[in-house]
Amino acid sequence: MDIGGCVFLASLMVHKKGYSMACCGFMQTFPLGRMQYTGQLSLNSPCRKNLQRFSYLWVLAEALKLLSPIGATGVLSQAVRTHADTVGCIQFQADLDLMRDRLYPTLTSSAGVAEYLFGNALGCMRSEHSDCPANGSLFAFGPQLDGVVGQGDTILGNGFTSVIATTCECTDVSSQNAVENGILTLQDQKTMAAALQNLSVPFLMMFDTVKASQTQLTSYSVLGHMQVCGGFNPSIAPVCFTTINGLSDAAIAATFITDGTTASISLSNSVPEQYFSVTTISVPAVQFALEKIWPPGEVYPLVSNVAGMLNALIYWCSSDLVAVDPTLIEPGMETLYSILLRAGIQRTWDSKGANCVREISRNDQTIVSLTAWGSISIYIAASIQIILSTIALVACAVWYFSATPLGPAVRVIKQPTYFMSVLCESPFAINLNGTGNAQAHVIWQAIDVVVRIGESLETIEEPVGRIKLER
Repeated sequence: MDIGGCVFLASLMVHKKGYSMACCGFMQTFPLGRMQYTGQLSLNSPCRKNLQRFSYLWVLAEALKLLSPIGATGVLSQAVRTHADTVGCIQFQADLDLMRDRLYPTLTSSAGVAEYLFGNALGCMRSEHSDCPANGSLFAFGPQLDGVVGQGDTILGNGFTSVIATTCECTDVSSQNAVENGILTLQDQKTMAAALQNLSVPFLMMFDTVKASQTQLTSYSVLGHMQVCGGFNPSIAPVCFTTINGLSDAAIAATFITDGTTASISLSNSVPEQYFSVTTISVPAVQFALEKIWPPGEVYPLVSNVAGMLNALIYWCSSDLVAVDPTLIEPGMETLYSILLRAGIQRTWDSKGANCVREISRNDQTIVSLTAWGSISIYIAASIQIILSTIALVACAVWYFSATPLGPAVRVIKQPTYFMSVLCESPFAINLNGTGNAQAHVIWQAIDVVVRIGESLETIEEPVGRIKLER
């Protein structure tokens, strides 16, 4: 654009009518300063208005730099996954006639597993994500691996999903109102009182007021000795009301990570890929699995796995793994129910071997795409670039069609040293008298006169001519 501007202005200066010398200062100023330069010219300047409009082109060109980072942030990359083969897996079915208690896993073993469990392996937990369903955490239980996979491999098989929602409130579990409101039974109240007296560690208890309907399972549970409700009354504890609903059969994509050894393979992510129209999972099946691993009315001491830290089952109720955070109890309890429901299904539901489709990540391919704002930014930048490039090419084309050589005029406009040498030999140099300590815009105002540039008649017959500035 600078070359095109110099060529166009040079064509004006070699014309009989000439053009103002202020255009030389205009092109010698950096692009963003050209608008300011035109604003400092005299109001009577013969070129102020045209140069000011001309400067908008450079401002527009510089604005393209702002669109570059916007367009760059719109570029997305996605790993390519392809079906490789099948791998052995174990799938569970919610058949009440085939359910039995295998006595394992247990609450204690689940606490040990929870220490190394990824939250994403359970589905979309509100304790780790903000984009989960508004009505609770999405629990996803997929096929269990019975083979060997590589880093980032995914298996696809039949599984189940449900929505687990929890609300907690500090409640006096020793009051008669708690019994009358159906939060706990009298036996639960006695068991709770004994636990508060005999246990010094935090404990977990699900009350024997579990209710099941055709569509949902509800239960009350309490976290004792947590000291999150304030005061000195240990019977005032956070009581959580949990609902398990939205049961559905689904195809679950289970992703695994490993360091290359078989023993290190672990589930890192569970995502429902497709929901089935026929649902085999039922509320009684969920209740059977949950109550076998977490019997209602029994106290489970939350003994720490590591000294000075919480039990791993309630890690998601804390921000530092040392103390329970009252603001994280509800999403943390949803994660706890997901852990125990997952273990309960493994313990009680009927299982069978199957072959699951294995998807592998392609390291030699990547899918690159653009977001909506990235595409718009690129289209806008490309359109402006094409327009500015066309204007610059048209301006440069003047050089090829001009009957008068434009090279010397281009040098005068573009090169400050050459401009000063030509100016000093012109009659306009006298205009600079008294400007030795003046500001730049004052100097350019002094020589803002219309001139014509060309070869002197005195040297027209000589091999090397002399360039002059005249009116």
